[in-house]
Amino acid sequence: MTHLHSRYLLAALLSLGAHPALALDLSWSGYGTLGYVRSDQSYLYQRVITDRGTFARDSLFGVQLDAKFNPHWSATVQAQISPADDDDNRWNPTLSWAFLSWRPDDDWLLRLGKLRIPGYLNSENKDVGWTFDYARLPIEVYSSSPTVDFTGLSIGKTWGLGAGDLNLELFWGSADSAWRVSVRDTIPGYFAAGEYFIPIRVEAKGVVLSYREQENIFRFSFYKPSGEQRIDGQKWIYHLPLVSPLPGISYYAIQPEIALGTEIPSGRTEDFSVTIVGTDIGLGYDIRLAAEYVRRLVKYAEDGINSNGGYASLRKRIGKWTPYLYYAWLRSEDNALDLSLALNQSSVPKWLPGAALINTSQRVVADIFIAYDQQTWALGTSYALTSTSKIKLEWARTHIGMASSFVDTPAGGEVSDEDINLFSLSYHFVF
Repeated sequence: MTHLHSRYLLAALLSLGAHPALALDLSWSGYGTLGYVRSDQSYLYQRVITDRGTFARDSLFGVQLDAKFNPHWSATVQAQISPADDDDNRWNPTLSWAFLSWRPDDDWLLRLGKLRIPGYLNSENKDVGWTFDYARLPIEVYSSSPTVDFTGLSIGKTWGLGAGDLNLELFWGSADSAWRVSVRDTIPGYFAAGEYFIPIRVEAKGVVLSYREQENIFRFSFYKPSGEQRIDGQKWIYHLPLVSPLPGISYYAIQPEIALGTEIPSGRTEDFSVTIVGTDIGLGYDIRLAAEYVRRLVKYAEDGINSNGGYASLRKRIGKWTPYLYYAWLRSEDNALDLSLALNQSSVPKWLPGAALINTSQRVVADIFIAYDQQTWALGTSYALTSTSKIKLEWARTHIGMASSFVDTPAGGEVSDEDINLFSLSYHFVF
């Protein structure tokens, strides 16, 4: 949370707590996951998963404090320790939630502070693995936002419609996040091979419309994130021009040194939109269907943010067991995938001046370039040990088509038309 919002929220809490007519009602809760996952590939997938196995992908622990001042005013603070967003080798304590709520009546809710980006079926509970049955939420959908939280304002209005409730939520705010890239080659004088975290500031505003009837929910959301790099002078590249130093020889210009005077379109911000449609409904016989679809569109750049993704799942409760099956996919638009392939395959003759720099830079940009073409089948089950704890076992098979930015491409190679098998075992609890 920014210092300005922190001061405003703290002042509001102190003023409410000091009011003699208000009785403070405090309650607290906690949650955690101890999760192990292993793949059958040596290269990194989803930042940390390899054939060596890891606890760093899913494990976390959090606590939440709720303070109720009166029927209209309350506050929530949630702290969590989990793998860092800006470092693959560190765990960080973070303030997940810190907001003040005002409910003037049963139909209106206004919240100010640090909140979770809404819109997904599991937005608010995505870190509480006990609340859903999958080993982890499908990355093909739940990675579509550049940030999972924001500091700002949310306004909600609810209408009772007989059998169910219709809720409309408007939100606006900003967050500091990091964009991770993995580079397989070293460019002398520029940077070394490895992982890099580019700090960005994201501003987002949007609307969420939900209809809930008993345990069934239907949701539509639309929001517009805008990302700006927090490094002075750094810009987003919107287009990679193709230049030809000699007839029959061409490559993509990504640096002024090799652009041959060609302008490389760029800008300070990257604006795009995210549309999400989701539902979770009962089909009878303790069988439930859940599905979410995400469409992303970028305003200027030609990268793989322009994409379609989604999943559909079936799960059935059988006593303490809940077996499930889901299929998920994420695919960038064809022009982005074609450009990613062209960058990977680009090569100029060694006798051309600067050939080594040109060829290496093409592969580096292919690594940085956003492109997704993957689909996943997952089969698993959860088992309720108690009313507040469960274990999960899952096998997932992901097929990488032309490319996937969830994979760290190994040095000297590339990952395409390949399968990744994931085996997961996890324990989840709440208290």
